[in-house]
Amino acid sequence: MKNTVILGLLAVLLTGVTLQTTGCASGQLTATSSAGNSANAGVRLTRPSHIYVAPIDVSQGTWKAEGNDLVRLQAKVKNDLEGDLVKELAEIAPTSIGSGNDSSDRQIVVTIIHVDPGSATMRELVGLGAGQSKINVSFDLYEHGNRTISGQVNADTGAEMGLHSVIIEGNGMDAERVAREIRNYLVQRL
Repeated sequence: MKNTVILGLLAVLLTGVTLQTTGCASGQLTATSSAGNSANAGVRLTRPSHIYVAPIDVSQGTWKAEGNDLVRLQAKVKNDLEGDLVKELAEIAPTSIGSGNDSSDRQIVVTIIHVDPGSATMRELVGLGAGQSKINVSFDLYEHGNRTISGQVNADTGAEMGLHSVIIEGNGMDAERVAREIRNYLVQRL
């Protein structure tokens, strides 16, 4: 009986370690054109000379944090998301935070819908999706002041890789995933 319990606990521990090492995360993009057509059917854009990422307004959306934790979380998500968008979108065209006037420039506006930092402790100790973090955003791409593409990205992180989530909150991985999903979608349209 005692050996069975020990073997059972060992199996659970090894399963958790395996999942912690391989990671478990997901992201989903839903996009619509300015006319509301699903997946921006047929929308093809010319390659921009520059992409400007509008500064992200962290006063919008719902945040699962309060007080000083909320202030730190908002600063982290803003910094991570803006930085990751600049890095990912630079594969399409030079990218920076701000706005531009050139007729071949594009402006992307990302709006926070929901942020949940989850629990790094639960991700490390339990895994299997426990303590997952989430970021849900909408985005709009403007060309000549007109919205040409809009969409929504939902990213969540379950069990992250090893000690990574002890050092970096899960939303850092989510911000990177959001930026990558937006970039991948725009690459298909240019």
